[in-house]
Amino acid sequence: MNKLLKLLRLAGKNPSIAAAKAAITWRNQVSVKWDYRRKDGTARPPSTLCIKLTNSCNLACKMCGQPRENLASDDVKYAPETFFRQKVAVSGYRALIDEVQRFRPNLYLWGGEPFIYTDIFDLIEHGKNRRLTCQVNTNGLYIKKYARELVDSGLDDLIVSIDGPEAVHDQVRGLPGAFRLVQAGLQALQEEKKRRGATKPIVRVRGTICPENFEHLYALTGIAKSLAADSLNFNWTWFTTHAAGAAHQQLMKRLFDIEALSWRPFESDLVMDPEKRRRLDGIREQLIKLENNRENFLITLSPNVRPKEVERYYTDIRYTFGSERCYAVWLKSYILPNGDVTPCPDYPDFIAGNILQQPFMEIWNGERYKHWRRELRARGLFPVCYRCCDLFLSNLAVV
Repeated sequence: MNKLLKLLRLAGKNPSIAAAKAAITWRNQVSVKWDYRRKDGTARPPSTLCIKLTNSCNLACKMCGQPRENLASDDVKYAPETFFRQKVAVSGYRALIDEVQRFRPNLYLWGGEPFIYTDIFDLIEHGKNRRLTCQVNTNGLYIKKYARELVDSGLDDLIVSIDGPEAVHDQVRGLPGAFRLVQAGLQALQEEKKRRGATKPIVRVRGTICPENFEHLYALTGIAKSLAADSLNFNWTWFTTHAAGAAHQQLMKRLFDIEALSWRPFESDLVMDPEKRRRLDGIREQLIKLENNRENFLITLSPNVRPKEVERYYTDIRYTFGSERCYAVWLKSYILPNGDVTPCPDYPDFIAGNILQQPFMEIWNGERYKHWRRELRARGLFPVCYRCCDLFLSNLAVV
């Protein structure tokens, strides 16, 4: 009952967001299975459009496998300078929103760091004018600068990455002073909301579980509450192994004739590193504290890994905690900063089309997208899918 009350209390803060999330949850957990049974690979319109506004970022987070600027060409995270300058004009995104507005998808804006995209508020306002719910996932460094615009735009949901106490967060994010910048930004946003009598955007703190914060997860509950966040979500690190990546690379070549190399930055040494293995006890202790918490505050964990299952998460990569199938490619679509459309956010080797060249819905149920769905359905999962956060869309625990 305590968990239900937490959910109801958060829903009461913004009923329109709660209604949208309830619809998405129904689609994610129930109705998508009807689509999944279609053997031809077609799908109803997506419930969420995930727009990656830019590849550029102002941080260098330790657990992130996305390409980074200013690296040597032999680094697995290297990409050419042109990659970080890719940009779809806001008019292109407006046209996309106008095309899909009748389906009322949720707009999820991310990056890189999405606030580097200079027209982000024009995009949010256009989405809100078309009655779409809008989310932004940010590292938080620009919140203070844009506190007023965040309220004015009508943004529904601001997801802010914080990974632990100040020293831990700064270490994970690769920037001394990053924590204090986020802290000042959220304080400025809450003051702006209070001054304006606004309830939006709701603020969700998201922490990524990684070796640097194994022993500091519970501390985030106090940090999130002190920043007047509405909820706290923990995501487990997204990773793969060399064997899985190599198998995936071969399979993608055989099925789709593509060179699938984007798994390489996500290859983890955690399984092999004895020191990190010893620190798994720290996660177990922290999870037990979270499970036993009596805070009047919503905390979620995705996927729902129990304390006794922690080592298995890292050492038995084919164990999926009950999530044997990926439904995400029937539910969500990812649009990259050059307009390319892909079913997978961080392994975007497969491109189904480009919104600057054809209407999105032609891509969504075009032959390439359907081919991907059919092959995924036939196999259950591809080799690199087993620790992808999209696999665990409905595997979420309220603690």
